[in-house]
Amino acid sequence: MTLIAIKPNFTVLLIYLLGFLSVLVLCPPSLANSPGTHYRTMQSGEKKRNYLLHIPQAYQKNSKKTLALVIMLHGRSGNGQRAASRYYGWIELSEKEQFIVVFPTALGSPTSWQVGLKEKPSQDSRFLSDLIDLLLNEIKINTNQVFMTGHSSGGFMSFSFAVTHSDKVAAIAPVAGLLINIEQPTQPISVISFHGMDDNIVPYSKKDISVKGLLTALESANFFAQHNNCGKPVRSNLNGGKVHIDTWSGGKDSTEVQLYSIENGGHGWPQESYHSVSATETIWNFFKAHSRESSN
Repeated sequence: MTLIAIKPNFTVLLIYLLGFLSVLVLCPPSLANSPGTHYRTMQSGEKKRNYLLHIPQAYQKNSKKTLALVIMLHGRSGNGQRAASRYYGWIELSEKEQFIVVFPTALGSPTSWQVGLKEKPSQDSRFLSDLIDLLLNEIKINTNQVFMTGHSSGGFMSFSFAVTHSDKVAAIAPVAGLLINIEQPTQPISVISFHGMDDNIVPYSKKDISVKGLLTALESANFFAQHNNCGKPVRSNLNGGKVHIDTWSGGKDSTEVQLYSIENGGHGWPQESYHSVSATETIWNFFKAHSRESSN
């Protein structure tokens, strides 16, 4: 298992050495909103939940400056520590771009994010809502710059959370995830999604989908484009036509929807190459350009 590439932090190293959750290590309250990476727990409903919080070194709790918050959701059988690894690169980018990033852990064995409904939230959707409220209360976060992304199961949860809690996040970025619960969000929300066209775990196209009510990658993006009242999609291509980008612009409150379809792409997190793109950097650039309208 690869250690997180961050400045030395005894709590995080101890978690790895003892097998993540074999022991419970709490961050002292005095360090809760200090720069660095902190392993923390919180109570949500009847469950004690775990998450890894990274605050960049540039953060000053006595300053009036607020930072953006990115919530990164791991895939099935993963955890917050794995989502914080170099494979995804969110901690490294948060230091470079100066934003806060949090890596929650789902329930279950194996772990998997459970989507919810507006009137019947799951334990996970309630946890993520509670986590956002907690961090907004403890740390200087720009309330118009709260974003969510996730891989696989985390991608499904990102889509679902945007529907049930569109008031909590300004934009989402699902990777290898699809939309399944068809409810209308209460607010417009920007979306950028990524899907490998040869994904053999979460299929890209309709002919490979057998779950009732599950939308394709294109349908999932189009659902939010229609909700936002965006215009018709415009397609562009990257890397010699190997990456197709469908963009729905002109949505209410300046919202936008993008779908990156990657030819020969599988289920992994897209990385920079001659046939793909860096999902992490592309997502952050999209987030920076799609803060919540202040009037909301």
